[in-house]
Amino acid sequence: MALFPRLRVSAYVICEDGDGRLLLSRWIGYEDGPHWSLAGGGLDPVEDPRQGALREVFEETGYIVELDGLLGVDVEHFVSERHVPAGYDGVDVYAVRIVYRGHVVGGELTHEVGGTSDLAAWLTRDEVAAAPKVSLVEAGLALYDDGDGVPVAPHEPNPPVPGGVRVEQRVAAYGIGPDGDTAGALLDHGADPADVVREAFRAQRGRDVTVGRPRDASSSVEPLGDDAVRWTVRLDYDVAPAAGGGSFISRKAGTTNGASVSRNTTTPTDTSVGRTPA
Repeated sequence: MALFPRLRVSAYVICEDGDGRLLLSRWIGYEDGPHWSLAGGGLDPVEDPRQGALREVFEETGYIVELDGLLGVDVEHFVSERHVPAGYDGVDVYAVRIVYRGHVVGGELTHEVGGTSDLAAWLTRDEVAAAPKVSLVEAGLALYDDGDGVPVAPHEPNPPVPGGVRVEQRVAAYGIGPDGDTAGALLDHGADPADVVREAFRAQRGRDVTVGRPRDASSSVEPLGDDAVRWTVRLDYDVAPAAGGGSFISRKAGTTNGASVSRNTTTPTDTSVGRTPA
């Protein structure tokens, strides 16, 4: 089966009001009907994750939000039958989703028109539990319920690239120890960032580490001549020496700790079909 590889980096914000309701966006386009998702979506070319999270929430809900903390990174690798280019049998999707905690500071509830969602709403936990939803909702809420996350550093938005400029997209994961020691690498398609950090410390520093929560998500843009740029989204994780030299095992979705929420994956050769917000 010929599969088209697609890397999709996205950012989402979980907001809760004074009554404990959660701000969600309803995604459309699925054959079995709309599904609720966290407010957010895919980054525009060269966009910083923090910048993209704020833009997406405004587009889908009408609210202006501020980011309070980076909660975690959810990674999913699956085969999709949506948006398949001509000549291919499916899409090999590598979805890297960055999840933040935030709060509303302005705007008013407004439904998106002509986009990938058709409705925004504040839902109670019971309503969320009963509603049709993408798996990212449960994964994100597990991170949300596990703590406030890491405070988000101020940043300058990346300027957009001019029309006609080719963008080479990459994702990298790095670990930073208590002493500032750093190791990391670019992610291969479908890789778990926590596994990449662990292997990087073995190869580059000669020791095993345990990988904690993400501490930062940022991006950089490097010119590649006049008609191309290299856009790298970087995920930084806290690491600590592994007790007894043991290796770290990535946690599964729904747990309340670990380096990232590693989803039940679908390899490119599997016939099952995953889904992610477009």
